[in-house]
Amino acid sequence: LVAQLQVQVAPVTMIAVRSSARLAILALLVPRRCYSLPGTLQSALLESVASQLDLSADAYTVSGTHFAQGYMTENATEVNAEGMQADCDNINFNMKLSSSFRSDVFSLGLKGFFYKCEKVGDRNKYWFTISSADVGSMIKLCDGNTQYPIVYDSQHDTYWRDMPFTCQGAPSYAMGFAGSAFLERVAKEMDLPDRAYTVSGTHFAQGYTTQDATVINADGMQADCDNINLNKKLSPSFRSDVFGPGLEGFFYKCEKVGDKNKYWFTITTASHSDVVKLCDVNTTYPIVYDSQHRTYWRDEPFTCIGV
Repeated sequence: LVAQLQVQVAPVTMIAVRSSARLAILALLVPRRCYSLPGTLQSALLESVASQLDLSADAYTVSGTHFAQGYMTENATEVNAEGMQADCDNINFNMKLSSSFRSDVFSLGLKGFFYKCEKVGDRNKYWFTISSADVGSMIKLCDGNTQYPIVYDSQHDTYWRDMPFTCQGAPSYAMGFAGSAFLERVAKEMDLPDRAYTVSGTHFAQGYTTQDATVINADGMQADCDNINLNKKLSPSFRSDVFGPGLEGFFYKCEKVGDKNKYWFTITTASHSDVVKLCDVNTTYPIVYDSQHRTYWRDEPFTCIGV
């Protein structure tokens, strides 16, 4: 359990790395304690995030921004404005967690959290926090000379060119999840409470083309399922129409079961009554509209595992 892990303090380490004759990076890596969010970093929701990403307990983490541009074809001659907007909207709606970011450039195991996107000119600007147990990969990430081949994104039917990543300072190093800057960033963007009730489980939902729920929207349901399986989903205020503000959800797996979607979730809240209401099979959920997938959703009761 994250709550049982203790931060270990090691001496400050100075690491010098030369990747080529033109590159000499000197990074000061300081083992860190987390003072700002001690209760929050013991959250079972963050424990679920760490488990689903296979996050390393001992890891280097860095935050920053980067730009990317999307194109219609691999030769990168025509900008795909629609695909770029869809990717930006997706991150702003749901945030994005990647268990193996740009594995074509870095070794497997680079974990990414993208939590904000803005259109700047003809490019997208992204805010990120990235973590890895491999210091070489982190230094390569922060090197302005690192090259990124164009890659195809089937979700948005877009070919992407990533620009170099701008890191805010040197990577920090943590020994144990309790000092993880990666999880701290997730907690901050989700505004997780220091003390909370958390439950995991599954639930079913069905999507429709109109609010009267007569025709199933198979495309919208598939798109939502694909998005969760690709990027996970973090919701800082899940079903506020039913629970009010403060119910925070992490959805990490989706499967089509018959004519419904089955979702795996971890949900946390500071309100005991809300978590009881969530796990009550008699709780009803009004149909809601999802503008991202142009789908009207009917959520069925949530099945909670344990208490």
